[in-house]
Amino acid sequence: MARFSKRSHELKSLLIWKLIENNRRRRMRLFNMISFLVMRRKILLNTILSLLCLMESMCLSTSRYRSCRRFYRNPGWWSTVWNTYSDSRFKKTLRVSRKTYQHILKPIRHRLERKNINEEPITPEERLAICLYRLARGDYYHTIAQMSGLGVATVCNIVSQVSQAIVECLWTTQVSKHLPKTQETFINKMVDMEQFWQFPCCWAAVDGCHIPIKCPPGGLESCKEYHNYKNFYSLVLMAFVDARYRFIWASCGFPANSHDAVILQSTDLWHKIEEGEIIPEIGKKMEGRTLPPLVLGDSAFPLQTWLMKPYTDATLTEKQRYFNYRLSRARMVIEGAYGQLKGRWRVLLRKCESSAAQTKLVTLACIVLHNICIAHGDAISKKCDLSIDPITNEKRDRETVRALLGMRSCRKLKDTSQMGSKNRLALTKMLYREKETGVVI
Repeated sequence: MARFSKRSHELKSLLIWKLIENNRRRRMRLFNMISFLVMRRKILLNTILSLLCLMESMCLSTSRYRSCRRFYRNPGWWSTVWNTYSDSRFKKTLRVSRKTYQHILKPIRHRLERKNINEEPITPEERLAICLYRLARGDYYHTIAQMSGLGVATVCNIVSQVSQAIVECLWTTQVSKHLPKTQETFINKMVDMEQFWQFPCCWAAVDGCHIPIKCPPGGLESCKEYHNYKNFYSLVLMAFVDARYRFIWASCGFPANSHDAVILQSTDLWHKIEEGEIIPEIGKKMEGRTLPPLVLGDSAFPLQTWLMKPYTDATLTEKQRYFNYRLSRARMVIEGAYGQLKGRWRVLLRKCESSAAQTKLVTLACIVLHNICIAHGDAISKKCDLSIDPITNEKRDRETVRALLGMRSCRKLKDTSQMGSKNRLALTKMLYREKETGVVI
């Protein structure tokens, strides 16, 4: 009996333990389920909240303009110049009138237009204005960049591209066009020279001029080659000018220590004239000779039948001195042309930071612009003309003008052409007879 009661007690204890264990497991499963539901609800709430915040930020945010530029571009300079400047101030700033500006822009606009890739490009009008400002003022690229709100490299590229467009598109119509090629055009040139400068049979004057540059690369040899007798580095601009101060032919790029005769004889124009391809067989009879159309040069050029130069003897007769005076007076046309060229476009007067190749391109562009201004009657002010004294408003003496313009002064060449000497002697006699009689022959 006692054994049966003990066994019954053990079974009861085992049953109670199983019930307790089952209840514990049930509570554990219920707790895990509740925890999972709570966690899932938190994740859902966090996701919804994040989406709401993202949507709100997208609604409140404004579109951001992304540019490839590091600095803000100031578009106001050109609009201020074009819209608010008076005509006189506009010309004082760019050295050309509004009408001339439009004439320059029209044939080169297609070369200056750019397509819109990342942002609005610089307009052709502003590109031309930046180039003209650089050529007229000769300011540093950094100064123009700060004024226009552009980068220094951008300004440099604009000046180079616009200058190249001017030379390639306008050189033929504005410079080469005025080089006479027919008998009629030669006669017109000679009539103009005799009418304006009182020298017969002449159709042009030739001379060289220094264009300052920085010391070019190449070491000591290059320094010697480009260093001139005036103690600065330069390129040589050789040009022909007619009676109306227009450049009819020009060559730029020779080193400064090159002789004028060597430069002229190295050009295609010299060879064409020597071969009879340029000057026609016409002339004016005087003193028993027929003088062909002449080009006036100084004592540095070789005497030719078509190239007239002054007497270079140590002792001159009265007739020879008078001939030199008349020839020198007629050659003042080329000094006046250089004075207007460098006075209007001051980049040619000052040493700039450009390379020799860039300086050559800019010089040729200035010659084109010079002829355009003459063709449209866009006169240069007396304050800018270097051949005129701004104090007295009178012509400077010749030596002062040549010093200001950096004109060439090479050693004299001996006269070796007998035909040229005979032509010069006939001219000397004729001009001196005009002086004595007062009658123009």
